[in-house]
Amino acid sequence: MSAELLMMPTIPSVEPDDRQLVQTIRAGDTDAFETLVRRKTTKVYALCYRVIGNSEDAKDISQLVFLKLWENLEKYDPQYAFDTWLYRMVTNVAIDFMRNKQSRDNAVNSNLRLVKTAADPEQTVVMQRKEVENVFNEISTVLSPKQKTIFIMNQMEDLPSAEIARILGCRESTVRNHLFNARKLMQVQLQQRYPEYAQLWRER
Repeated sequence: MSAELLMMPTIPSVEPDDRQLVQTIRAGDTDAFETLVRRKTTKVYALCYRVIGNSEDAKDISQLVFLKLWENLEKYDPQYAFDTWLYRMVTNVAIDFMRNKQSRDNAVNSNLRLVKTAADPEQTVVMQRKEVENVFNEISTVLSPKQKTIFIMNQMEDLPSAEIARILGCRESTVRNHLFNARKLMQVQLQQRYPEYAQLWRER
């Protein structure tokens, strides 16, 4: 009998999905909240950093997001994807931060692919990344906080307009308008400040 038991396949443990974790947290399991935080920390921090462009500020905003998450978890509607609800919280906190931030040094910074090169080798991309970030940091100062956030979510997070609209609670046409205006505003800035980049502007 013992030999038979040893030969029986083990059933791998299944991680609870986000909705199940939320139910467990609502039932009073604080360990489940720690699990949720660990699961979402990388995603939350990455979006905060792309929007804010400063690692320390991104850490602070991430902590604020998780605090608000804990305070508002009862408001989450399980019929919607948890990440959509979480993204809305992150973007709202980040937009408020940008609106209240006076220093130009904390303008949005991002790894957006604003230019394309004739060569595709990874080494070329790595060499250009910092320069592209600096260019974007300069030209994106003309955007409103919401324009910046929508542009980054679309270009960096690869989220479609419909998903961004659900996250921000607005119409899809509003998202498309913000994207259109953001591209045009930054294209003008490129032509004025960095004409060598303007001709390489990549519309997506």
